[in-house]
Amino acid sequence: MRLSVRLAVLFSLFGLAIAAGFLIYYVGSLRREAYSLALQKSELTATAVRIIVEEEFRSARRPSSRLGRSLEEIVRSSEIATVVVKDRRGKRLIGRSDSARWLSRQARPGIPIESVRDGIYDVERPVDLGLLGEGSLIIGFHLGALQGRLAQLASEAVQGGVMALLAITLAAWLMGTWFGSRIERLVPRLEGLPRDPEGFKPLRVEGSDEVSRLVAAFNSLGGSLKEETLRRRDLESEKRELAAMLVHDLKTPLTVIQSGVTLLKEQLLEFSGAPAAVGGRSGSGQRGNAHRRTFELLEMSSQRLHRMVEDVLQLSRLEEMPGLRESVPIDLIELAKGCARDFALIAADREQKISLALPKKGEIKVLGEAALLRRVLDNFVHNAVEHTPSEGTITIAISVRNGNARVGVSDSGPGVPEEAKAHIFQKFFQEDLKRHVGNVGLGLALCEKVIRRHGGLIGVEDAKPRGACFYFLLPLAQPDLALDIPPATEAS
Repeated sequence: MRLSVRLAVLFSLFGLAIAAGFLIYYVGSLRREAYSLALQKSELTATAVRIIVEEEFRSARRPSSRLGRSLEEIVRSSEIATVVVKDRRGKRLIGRSDSARWLSRQARPGIPIESVRDGIYDVERPVDLGLLGEGSLIIGFHLGALQGRLAQLASEAVQGGVMALLAITLAAWLMGTWFGSRIERLVPRLEGLPRDPEGFKPLRVEGSDEVSRLVAAFNSLGGSLKEETLRRRDLESEKRELAAMLVHDLKTPLTVIQSGVTLLKEQLLEFSGAPAAVGGRSGSGQRGNAHRRTFELLEMSSQRLHRMVEDVLQLSRLEEMPGLRESVPIDLIELAKGCARDFALIAADREQKISLALPKKGEIKVLGEAALLRRVLDNFVHNAVEHTPSEGTITIAISVRNGNARVGVSDSGPGVPEEAKAHIFQKFFQEDLKRHVGNVGLGLALCEKVIRRHGGLIGVEDAKPRGACFYFLLPLAQPDLALDIPPATEAS
């Protein structure tokens, strides 16, 4: 439920409660006023009747006929139901009523007027009966007119109260809606601010209440965040441009160095091989071996530096592109076979073996950019070659499960420490220099970005019996037609 609706309901209920309380108080006040007037009238009437009775009994021991006529006249012309005069022993001396049945009823003086149930309110007052001493005067008043008046007042109050309730409820609803809508305006802007701080536009400030102060604070926060985001974006842009310029400038001398090292190595091999063929001195052969080892180290270092430069360039391109340049079907089996062929000579030179664990039949296709996925697989295999000892095995395995293709590269090296697995795909992360020789932490970060750009998952786990297994999962091009396919080992 929207905030404006909740506030409107809350305000309406609050207004309804206030209006209902006011209505109850108003009706109660009218009832109390009516009862008070009735009590005053009854007191005045009782006083007047007592004066008449005392005047008649001042010189007589019995009530006269004149007193009877006077009391009958009073009963006919007023709201009095009964008038009874009793002596001090409780004997009725005279009684008059507008109906004979009222004289036979049991009077109940002392009951509050609000508690009367039979419609007659009784008042008892002492009266001086002259020679008979002190007696009592009991007067019963009809409450029919009063109760009718009270019912009329209640009806009028309810009618007016209902209109007031509706008006107050409507006003409270409108107030709650207006107040809630002012706050609701902030919600989508607050939610969208972290996503697009550069597109922030300040809200209009109305008034000086707490909501207006909140809007002003939000405008200040959004403006500061926008300025900071623009500043950071400019800095990131300058940093990327600088990195791209440096890497681009490094590529040319690196290519020259790598070509020169390769040429010198070939010349060294020719030079060191010629004396050995004609029985040259052993000292010259030893120097040739030392030079050859030096050139191999130079060549290895230049190749690693070249890969680092390529990783930086590729990572920069990925960060600048919102998506893939193309999305075409790619056969992962052919991709794995091509990678194994390209690394076969390098692995053989290190006395290592590359094996393939691929499904025996069919194709396993995913959608994506072939060059990027091949780069991920090359990085995995290159790292495995770097970290696998002589006579070790590197395995490329592909399987299908739950509509996803899984590509894993396992080695028999030292493995990845458990505490490093959660951070190994972050840029510039190096848990163990021996484990990541020549790597500044960009290759695996590039792999992670590529796989996520393809909508997949990437991870690392322990290989059996030892080593590490880097893998990624990608959705199949046609997952509805795919069955679970386990890998089948094929050595190469």
